[in-house]
Amino acid sequence: MSSPYIPLGVLYLVQGFPYGLQSGLLPVLLRSQGLSLSHIGLTRILYLPWLLKFLWSPLVDGTWHRQTWLVVSTGGLCICCALCSVLPLQATFTPLAWLLLVMHILSSMQDVALDAVTVSVLNQDQLGLGNSIQVVAYKLGSVLAGGGALTLLDILGWRAVFLLLSVGYLLAVLCAWWSRMLKEESGRQGNLKNVLSKGRLVDVVSGVFRAPGTVWTVVYVLIYKLGEQGSLSMVPLLLLDQGVSPAELGFWNGIVSLAFSIAGSAVGGVLLRKGR
Repeated sequence: MSSPYIPLGVLYLVQGFPYGLQSGLLPVLLRSQGLSLSHIGLTRILYLPWLLKFLWSPLVDGTWHRQTWLVVSTGGLCICCALCSVLPLQATFTPLAWLLLVMHILSSMQDVALDAVTVSVLNQDQLGLGNSIQVVAYKLGSVLAGGGALTLLDILGWRAVFLLLSVGYLLAVLCAWWSRMLKEESGRQGNLKNVLSKGRLVDVVSGVFRAPGTVWTVVYVLIYKLGEQGSLSMVPLLLLDQGVSPAELGFWNGIVSLAFSIAGSAVGGVLLRKGR
């Protein structure tokens, strides 16, 4: 794989699987089983590892090679999906919730390593396209595991859907293992560890927040994302209550709507490159 975009695209693709499961598949299934909207809203706490990933970012950067972290985290996600496949569809929510929590932890670790690899291997001219691939691939992965899985659930069944997701993770593990780009990046990483170990996390974070406009940007993003996620997560459940089938929700809300989002991200990346 001579192009760096191929392994990066594959790994960002599977990184979107847990978000798709959590936001697209899980709420509709729980609502179909009679769970209240307030209880479904509480499942958002499973996203907590993404907010806390700064706690294990120094661990990922300071130990092992990034290729090793990518192989281990993606392999763990493959195992989690395989375990989900043996759970009966009507099983209690508790074991599935624990597996999803582990998947979010592993996916957030994968994100730390993968973002570091992306910044390391891409030069300044490649970052624009690389960022577009990151966003588009992640959203495409969430479509496949969310709306796509919901659409295929009635056709293939619970077990087959999660086994397909496991196969996707397995292919990503092989991609990370055999990628020449990642092997070369691992060799360069050893020289950077001594530099990174001398820095202090507190100094880095305080330096970021001292930059002009950082606080207002954080507040704006939080308000925007909380409102967006809160409203968009309730729309499919309200439609479900009005008699729309899960398969229809998976197609229109999970596939078609995110297809427009992916198209917008792709166009934004192209415009960003042209505007440099």
